[in-house]
Amino acid sequence: MTPDKNNAITGRWKQKFVNKLTLSTMILALAGTLATSTHANRPVSESRDNIFRAAKEGVLRMPEVRALANPQISSTQLDNRVRLAACPGPLHAEPTHRSFRGGRLTLKVSCEHEISWSIYVPVTITSDMTVVKVNRSLPRGTILSEHDLQALLVQRSPGHLPLINHIEEAVGSALKRPLTAGTELQHSMLEAPVVIKRGDQTVIAAGNANFSVRMTGKALQDGAVGEQIRVQNLASKRTIQGEVQADGTIAVMQW
Repeated sequence: MTPDKNNAITGRWKQKFVNKLTLSTMILALAGTLATSTHANRPVSESRDNIFRAAKEGVLRMPEVRALANPQISSTQLDNRVRLAACPGPLHAEPTHRSFRGGRLTLKVSCEHEISWSIYVPVTITSDMTVVKVNRSLPRGTILSEHDLQALLVQRSPGHLPLINHIEEAVGSALKRPLTAGTELQHSMLEAPVVIKRGDQTVIAAGNANFSVRMTGKALQDGAVGEQIRVQNLASKRTIQGEVQADGTIAVMQW
């Protein structure tokens, strides 16, 4: 073989080697670029939206919350200084307790995978409820009628004090104290109305299944329906005790 042919073969072999080396280098560089890009697109820390979403789902799984009308869940802003590694799987959320009077609840949100962490998330729960308000300012002792009240649907947290939710619950009750227009009624604001006052003349009804006696008496103290008060028999001047009835009579069980 002549030197020229030998040089030509050697040159072609070198060119093929260079081409293969260049292709391998390009493949490795591309793979490195893809790996770097994938790593760069992976979140470094868990987003607050994901944490709150997990907490909200945990709240809505509670039977006590599912029983509410149109429950809404909100959360306070988490501390921006807290950085939690991105969880490679679904987050888990459990309430720290089952009671949420006042609408406040705390959930423990956890990552339970090869990465492990937990954070406590406070939330506030509200729901649709009916409240009963007074239409106008009313003095103490007012016996409520339907015309004094209005029912409204509002979004509210469960209250510490039981609210009245239906107008029928309040009609016929008396106010323990004066109320301004727009006040939401609570059971603690109401009492049974006084239907008989001290000094009023009344009827004393006594008896059993076999006989009954009715006589005139005088109330010796104020009385609301269902209360026990002292009353005087005007004929005998005897003082007895009986239960105030809705019609203002006094029922005596023993005579």
